[in-house]
Amino acid sequence: MKKIFNLAVAALAAMAFVSCEKTPAVEPETPATAPKMEWDSNPSFEPVELASEMDVNIRVKAEAGIRTFVVKVDSPVLSPVISGVTSDHTSDMDLIGDAQLASMLDNLTGGGIPTGDDLAGKTEVDFNISTLVPLILSLDPENGSDHKFTLDVSDMKGQSLSKTLTFHYTGKSTVTVSDIDLWNNTASVSFVAAENVKSPSVFFGRKGGEMLEIAAVDGRCTIAAEYVKSTNAAGLDVYSPKEGTGVYAGNTYVVELRDGGQVVASTEFATENGDVIPNGDMSGWSKKAMGEDTDGNSIYITYPNAEGESFWDSGNNSFLETPDGSFKTPLCEEDSAESGVAALSARMVLNFIFAPGNLFTGDFVMAGMTGTANFGKIYDYTARPKALSFRYKANVGIVDKPGSSDPEKDEWKGKQDITRVFVAIVDWERQHGVTSGLGAPTGMWDPASSASFDEGAVLGYGELLISGDVTSMTDAELPIVWYSENAPKPESGKYSLVISCATSIRGDYLTGCSTNKLWVDDFNWVY
Repeated sequence: MKKIFNLAVAALAAMAFVSCEKTPAVEPETPATAPKMEWDSNPSFEPVELASEMDVNIRVKAEAGIRTFVVKVDSPVLSPVISGVTSDHTSDMDLIGDAQLASMLDNLTGGGIPTGDDLAGKTEVDFNISTLVPLILSLDPENGSDHKFTLDVSDMKGQSLSKTLTFHYTGKSTVTVSDIDLWNNTASVSFVAAENVKSPSVFFGRKGGEMLEIAAVDGRCTIAAEYVKSTNAAGLDVYSPKEGTGVYAGNTYVVELRDGGQVVASTEFATENGDVIPNGDMSGWSKKAMGEDTDGNSIYITYPNAEGESFWDSGNNSFLETPDGSFKTPLCEEDSAESGVAALSARMVLNFIFAPGNLFTGDFVMAGMTGTANFGKIYDYTARPKALSFRYKANVGIVDKPGSSDPEKDEWKGKQDITRVFVAIVDWERQHGVTSGLGAPTGMWDPASSASFDEGAVLGYGELLISGDVTSMTDAELPIVWYSENAPKPESGKYSLVISCATSIRGDYLTGCSTNKLWVDDFNWVY
């Protein structure tokens, strides 16, 4: 019995063996490798700094084939651009599903970004945004901003991968200038300091000149003129602009942003040229009618303006120039030896009346034996001047004609005469008249003795006193001092400019040297 049992077991075992040989085992399916992304120039996908040239080529591998590929753009400046080319107007780029995206991206980047059939089902592609990313720099990103590209990829097996590329813009330091005011001599400066700038400071100066530091708060500062206070000969407080401060016409300036002693940003700007003084070069001369003679003939005198203009005038009168030119001794005429130069000469009228040579901005009116010099011309300023420049020469002698009505005649007789040129910037409602003749003069004024007259304020003035001879044309500058810091600009339409040249400083009183001469030319503002 036992033998029979053993035989049965052996038979079953043999059958089992045979059965196994006939049904091979089924091996489990090997799963596809999940998608991968490789960035050769940045294998760890660390945040990188934006630059104008970058290597941002991402190799995408999907063994099972790419099913979806979406790039989400998170950039303050680039996202609005991307949303303008996607069909759903978002900054998410569906590189396979958005049919209109392909051509738009090609136009934007010049190629390098596969879309549609160039992606679907592919097992390996290059996603190259080396051109797209630097575009951010042209869109004026903010300093310290981040710009992110999130790449979401899935394959045919439902496996997905997401990688975020982060580009940081540390930024560059910038400095800009705006709101230039050439009368108030101010300009606004704003700056942005890059993250690596630890101690920003602002310096300003003329190009090629000394640079001065100006105080800055919260990325802003103001360039402004500083004034130095002094006292003039009349005991009045006057103010002069400090050299190197303020913004003036006709100059080129530099503003620097520094970190310690290192310049990290700078800008250069040039200001407008400023204003022109009409007939300042004394090239325009004509004839002016000054009434009639006893025969009813018009009397014309030499006039220091081109025909039809009336900026300058002189105390010429009918006693000093006949209509036919046979007698011509004007107080002011064009120099016979050098054209375009005003020649002023003191004269004796009728051999007993002293008349100083003179030239001024304003209008002269003659009535009988009395003349009135109305000082001041309407002049609109675009810029505050620092000084008045001109050329001159002079013959200045001893006072030989003290005026009978001059209260200081005894002090001046036999003394050295003084020739005076002055400029005054005023804010007058009307001209200021000085009348002189055979009697006592009226209306005398001096911008260096008072800051106000009935006509209005004197804002600033400059003067040159000449005693003795200056034999050749010499350059001169009259620095302007002001009666207040930041003196206001004269109102448009006001009488605002006086320039006066007189061969004798007390000529209004008919006191002076009868042989004095003064030549002047090329009046210009200095800024």
